[in-house]
Amino acid sequence: MNNKALIKVIIREFNRIANNKAYYILTIFLPVLLFVFLSVIYLNGVVREIPVAVLDEDRSALSASYIRLIESTGSLKIVKYAASQDEMRKDIIDGNIYGCFCIPNGMETDLKKGKFVTVAVYNNTTNLITGNTILKEATTVTKTFSGGVLLKKLRSKGLMEEQALDIINPVSVETQSMYNSNYNYLNYLIPGLLPATFQMIIMLIAVLVFSSEFSHDTFGELMQTANNNILTVIAGKSIPHILLHFATALGIIGILYPVFNVTMEGPVVFTILFFLLFAFASFFFGMAISVLTKNTFFATEAALFINTPAFIFSGFVYPLWAMPQIHSTYALIMPFTYFMNGFLKIAVMKTPLTDISGEASGLLLFVVISMLLIYLVLLIRKKKSGKNEEIIFNEI
Repeated sequence: MNNKALIKVIIREFNRIANNKAYYILTIFLPVLLFVFLSVIYLNGVVREIPVAVLDEDRSALSASYIRLIESTGSLKIVKYAASQDEMRKDIIDGNIYGCFCIPNGMETDLKKGKFVTVAVYNNTTNLITGNTILKEATTVTKTFSGGVLLKKLRSKGLMEEQALDIINPVSVETQSMYNSNYNYLNYLIPGLLPATFQMIIMLIAVLVFSSEFSHDTFGELMQTANNNILTVIAGKSIPHILLHFATALGIIGILYPVFNVTMEGPVVFTILFFLLFAFASFFFGMAISVLTKNTFFATEAALFINTPAFIFSGFVYPLWAMPQIHSTYALIMPFTYFMNGFLKIAVMKTPLTDISGEASGLLLFVVISMLLIYLVLLIRKKKSGKNEEIIFNEI
């Protein structure tokens, strides 16, 4: 490649970016704005004080103890004492509450007689976050309450507290929540949502890199600027965009992550480099689409079609192995799938770099195959362009 020609193409591309508002808005401002916007939504991280109601049909000392246990949870907040199940259902439908604890009449009496008692928990599971939280807290509260009742009964029979506890809990369970142990949604969703959006933005820009040249009949001028060297064209067109995407990734991980307290356990330098590889894969994949068509609208539609389901099909929300074969296969044609698996390993699980060799190889494969396709298509277009010029010259 001729260095002077390369610099001319790079400057030309920077000028095209500067003169096109859509380019620099998508490249620089939109990723930062999206990160801030999404981070503010999940700034609290953990859902707390979910509004619930209590229907206490027993109104006894034991039922009052059960209610106090509900109030002691940080996740639930009793906002109403319902008078009937119909009132409770209406409040759930109206969105005033997300769940209701129904304590049956005669609970205290039945427990003293050694009878089995059921506390019904009505839970609105249309929202999985609130639904799962209410279920988890209801289970914890009921187990704690049941253990307390049984402990009191055993101690009344003369057993020491330690002996009574051994009878109540003959087998104990110790759980170790690894990676995001406090179920913080800021740490869970942002590392997934942002790269998925980042891939879409990169590809939306990349599909215009050559298709806009073709549609505006400026490809010939581009080739002249590059001294008719295809590698100079590819490098000169790519470098400005890659530098801008790298700067954006650097700002997001190096500045915005710490500002919004998004946890990242792994080494920052290698995480940024892996992010850069992801930007390379997404950009060249988009640019490969760009060389195949002169229709910029079609190229944009193709990028949107590929990227829209990226977040869902990546395995981040729903396990990839549990999807039908056609869906899991589709996920493999998107760089985001490989990036997300590798990013979680290196940035969240803090694994050695060797553990992401498969994901890194997948992203490199996107780069290599895309660049080969770009080169071959541009070579064909160059030959066709040369033949057309020759025909016109002969006619003259």
